[in-house]
Amino acid sequence: MKSQINALTSTRAVAAIMVVIHHFGSDLFPFSLSKNIFHGGNIAVSYFFVLSGFVLFISYNRVVISYADYFKRRIGRIVPVYLLALALMICFFTLYKNYTLDGKASKEIFLSMFFLQAYVPSYPLVLNSPAWTISVEMFFYILFPFFLLLLNKNAKAFAAITLVLFIASQAFHLEYYSVRWSLPDSIVDTVFFNPAMHINQFMIGMIGGYLFSKNKLPAERYKWSALILFCCIILLIAFRPENISYQVGLIAPVFMLFILCVAICNPKILNVKGFIFLGEISYGIYILQFPVYKFLEVFNERLVHMPKQFFFYFALFILLLAASLSYRFIEQPLRRKISSLKLNRAS
Repeated sequence: MKSQINALTSTRAVAAIMVVIHHFGSDLFPFSLSKNIFHGGNIAVSYFFVLSGFVLFISYNRVVISYADYFKRRIGRIVPVYLLALALMICFFTLYKNYTLDGKASKEIFLSMFFLQAYVPSYPLVLNSPAWTISVEMFFYILFPFFLLLLNKNAKAFAAITLVLFIASQAFHLEYYSVRWSLPDSIVDTVFFNPAMHINQFMIGMIGGYLFSKNKLPAERYKWSALILFCCIILLIAFRPENISYQVGLIAPVFMLFILCVAICNPKILNVKGFIFLGEISYGIYILQFPVYKFLEVFNERLVHMPKQFFFYFALFILLLAASLSYRFIEQPLRRKISSLKLNRAS
C-alpha cells in the first residue's frame, strides 16, 4: 500500500491556504463575499489533525520499525522549518517590538523550542502563533505507536475510546465556548489549545486509515462521494451557528469520511502536478506564514505603502516562494540527513 496518496497531498495545500486567508485576507475581495467560510478557515486545522492520523496509520500500519527510528523520521519532517520559523519570529520581535530576553520571553522561547506551548495557559499563541498546532501534533506523534498497537489488536476498543474522548471534548468545549469572553486565560486556552482536547481528531483519522486498509469496494462506488462530502463541509462551515464551535473536532467525522473517499477515488483533478507540489510545500506555507507576513508588513509600511488588497496577494506570492525554497533547500535535505542517521531497528 502506498504511504503517500497524491490526492490527499493536494488537499493539504487547500487547507494551508485557507488558514492563511483566515489570518490575513478574509476581509478582502473575493473572500469577503463568503465571509463565514473564510472567517472559519481556521477549521482547516481540524482537517490537518484528522489527516495526520489517517496518513500515519497507512504509512506505518504494515511497517516494522523501532520507536526511535519512527520518532527520528517525525523530527526530520517537522523540526527544521519549525525552528527556522521560530528563529525568524524571535528576530522580528527583537528588531521591531522591543523584545527582550527577560523571564517571560525566555519562557516563551523555551516552551516553543520544545513544543510545549499548547499545554501552558497564556502561552499557546506566543511568538509564531500557528505553531501551537505543531505542539499538539508532537503529542500525537508520541502516542501514535501505542494507538497503532491498540487499533490493530482491538479495533472496537479503540473506536469506543475515541467515541468517549470525542463526546467529552465536545461537551467540555461547547459548555465554555459561548461564554469564552468572560473566562480567564487558564480556561480559554485549555478549551481551545490543550492537546488533550484535540486527540479525538487524530484518533478519528486513524480509524479512517484503518477503514481504508480494510476496504475492498471498487473506487467506482465512491465516484461522487468526495465531491458531495466537500460540499457538505463547505455548507457546515458557511452556516455554522454562532455559539457552535468546530475547533476541537465536532465535524472531524465528516473530515474523516472525506479523506477516506479521496483516498479511495484518488480524483484526477487532485493529481495535477501543480496541486501536488503545493501540497508538498504546505507545511512551509503553514508554519512560515507569520514570519513572512510580519516582515513584509514592516517593509510595506516603511517603504512601499501597497493597498491592503494588493499587499495580501504580494505577500501570498512571497510566502509560496519562501515555502518552495524552504522545501527545496531545508526540508528535503535535512529530512534526508536526519533519516539517514543510523539507529538500531526492530527486527
